[in-house]
Amino acid sequence: MLDNQAAKAIVLGSLGIHRPINSIDQALDTLHLFQIDSVNVFARAHLMPAFSRVGAYDLGEFEAKAFGAGQAPNYREYWAHCAALIKPQDWDLFEFRRNEYRGRERVKEVLSPKHKLAGWIKAELNNNGPMTIAQFEHDANKRTGNWWGWSEVKTILERLHFAGEVVSAGRTNFSRLYALPEQVELPRLGISETEQKLELMRRSAKALGIATEGELADYFRFYKTEARPYIKQLLQKGELVEVKVEGWSEAGYALPETLENPMDLDYSRPLRLFNPFDPLTWHRDRTRRIFDFDYMIEIYTPEQKRKYGYYTLPILYRDQLVGRADLKHDRKSGSLLVQSLWKELWVSKSLEKQMAPYLKTELELAMKWVGAKKLIPPSRGNWPL
Repeated sequence: MLDNQAAKAIVLGSLGIHRPINSIDQALDTLHLFQIDSVNVFARAHLMPAFSRVGAYDLGEFEAKAFGAGQAPNYREYWAHCAALIKPQDWDLFEFRRNEYRGRERVKEVLSPKHKLAGWIKAELNNNGPMTIAQFEHDANKRTGNWWGWSEVKTILERLHFAGEVVSAGRTNFSRLYALPEQVELPRLGISETEQKLELMRRSAKALGIATEGELADYFRFYKTEARPYIKQLLQKGELVEVKVEGWSEAGYALPETLENPMDLDYSRPLRLFNPFDPLTWHRDRTRRIFDFDYMIEIYTPEQKRKYGYYTLPILYRDQLVGRADLKHDRKSGSLLVQSLWKELWVSKSLEKQMAPYLKTELELAMKWVGAKKLIPPSRGNWPL
């Protein structure tokens, strides 16, 4: 039986938290993906996991690696968790998923040689090279409705993208550059569907440290029933072991080497900000069970019903999630606004005092990282700055 404290240390170390992660590449190697999201009130979601681990890295370097900044990007985009950045050598690990999409009726329709608009789109890419959605000049490329409001051209491009018939060649001003596969370097591993899924389960276990069956499945967006036979295979091979953890009602699973060689945690940066789409907190039940922290993003909650704020960032102090900050980068005034700052109700006055200098340091680090010049204290919350 592993106590919860030891389990937390394994989880944090496996996720690259409180241990030496010195580059964007190292952060991606550790997590295997950066989830992409368009919300830019503070900093986009894919930028944050490296910040939480590396610190105030060069945003221009990330832009070049992730989206090309006018050149070929180092990373690739695919539906690894949700839309995500992955290493190019990992592209083939999701071939099974592209095959599944190719079998869906709506995708089969646009893959048909008889589909004139899809054929026109591919011809445009073939003739012009990578293109953003705005560069497709067609009557069917007009936004409709509200919310996503995708045009027919955009809808077809996304279906082709799911199937791998069209790929991403980077982004320009966050707008995806669509390309034909032959226009982008995509290393091929040539491994079977079974080995693809086994490798993704291994990677889930390595990144999460200890996880239940459902959490292993969720990391790369498998259904539990889909992941179960591959988890079983890894258990039979001895590549995974079952772990009982104090307070867990379900069995946990881990790689043997994770348990045999636990990492020493380095608390030289004891307090860190995280993003809602970081693997540390993206699974609500797991976050609640391991850290006793109930976290939910409130973007989709009507403003009058929000408890903490539009886009709160979880705050980790050493091995405890202690609160959340709703940050906004006001680019016009050059300010980082702490719109609200909340500590958990169990946080004592002495702990609050202990954390105060580290919280200020982390917020100032975030301010400099996004290029703001002023830090504006919170106007809401129970945690004064």
